[in-house]
Amino acid sequence: MVGYPGTIASILQQAGRAGRGEESSLAVLITTAAPLDQFLATHPDYLFKGSPEHALIDPDNLLILLSHLRCAAFELPFSIGDEFGKVEPDQVLEFLQFLLEQGVLHKSGPKFFWMDDQYPTEKLTLRSASAVNVTLQTIEEGIPVTIGHIDRVSAHWMVHPGAIYLHQSQTYIVDDLDLGKDIAHLRHVEIDYYTEPHRESEVRLINKFDQARIAGGMKSHGEINVTLRTIGFRKMKWFTHEQIGIGEVALPSVELRTTGYWLCLENDEVARLRETMLWRNDPNEYGPHWRIVRRQVRARDGFRCQVCGKPEKDRQHDVHHKIPFRVFPTYKSANKLENLTTLCQSCHHRAETIVKVRSGLSGVAYVLGHLAPFFLMCDIRDLGVFSDPQSPLSEGQPTVVLYDQVPAGIGLSQRLFELHNEVLRRAYDLVSACECRDGCPSCVGPGGENGMGGKDEALAILKVLAQQ
Repeated sequence: MVGYPGTIASILQQAGRAGRGEESSLAVLITTAAPLDQFLATHPDYLFKGSPEHALIDPDNLLILLSHLRCAAFELPFSIGDEFGKVEPDQVLEFLQFLLEQGVLHKSGPKFFWMDDQYPTEKLTLRSASAVNVTLQTIEEGIPVTIGHIDRVSAHWMVHPGAIYLHQSQTYIVDDLDLGKDIAHLRHVEIDYYTEPHRESEVRLINKFDQARIAGGMKSHGEINVTLRTIGFRKMKWFTHEQIGIGEVALPSVELRTTGYWLCLENDEVARLRETMLWRNDPNEYGPHWRIVRRQVRARDGFRCQVCGKPEKDRQHDVHHKIPFRVFPTYKSANKLENLTTLCQSCHHRAETIVKVRSGLSGVAYVLGHLAPFFLMCDIRDLGVFSDPQSPLSEGQPTVVLYDQVPAGIGLSQRLFELHNEVLRRAYDLVSACECRDGCPSCVGPGGENGMGGKDEALAILKVLAQQ
């Protein structure tokens, strides 16, 4: 097996399927550079001595529950006063009235009968709770062929233009995503890279279900609203996970109401990290004369982007630090004219992606986002991850958020809230055991060319949160 297949149960199932004969057999797992693979490589007891994971499902998730009700009504009519699992009769009646208004049920006396012209299972998928799907279409011998479906929210980051999509071991590139018709047009290609979406996120609290003190801060679980916008993507080399290119995407933002788990650092711990120079999440203070310096640099460069040559028009160009600002001890040494260049907004975004200073907080988010699925028996894409040095979820405190990428949530974040201590300890073990100098794809993520990976900062934060 090349790469961790996603669950311990899958490893045992694949190994057992190959060794059912009378003779002894050997199963070998070749690990990749992914954090999850490296965790198993350094903690083999989790594979050989632990029990397979327990799948998580929330049958009371509103979208899942409505789908169950549709299928149940197709089999037998509902009557007023019927229960459905743990759902009380009054609430069942409310849901039936909703389906009646949708036109899929017909009420005759005290009974509700199925009346839609489609089987309810035709609108269901095992991969998502969402009822609105995007069709994945390719061309074979000049004929359009549907190879699958994906929910509309996930389509923004899984099948955006330029994305690489895997289907039955075949690699496809997305040529176009038509959100008006809910169709993604794919083309079969042979390439040696995959893509990772670059998204901007904004998280807003709706309702806090639970919270508790932890070492160095607080952990919380609740209902949140996540506004997501895919603005670009990274091209990553297979197996080594090296970044080999970037691309831009222009898609509208989408909103996801779901459940999340988040942890925040208290002020005292942030102050201690700042004193030891292990805190890089404060906003850059470019100095009192930054506006003058910016003007000098733009004038020196003729008010043109020094990469693509685009002149300034409606918007002033950006001034970029060739060597990252955070690397320098003072703003004066960082703001020397020879370290500054004029870039348009698009070229500036590309430069920031290549020359990156990864903060400790984003490093913690990276490792938790990759490691958490191991404890939840879910795909890494089932969880969203977000870090914010001044989060509204925690009254402006530095915060890392992990949330269910399923509308209304299915219990993943709640389980992480319960497993907090175990997940944080294992994250600390993974990062501290990694042999890289300052961050890599196997622990806190790469820092980028001429950048910083933030490994020491991430380890310091994890040490506090994991009580190491």
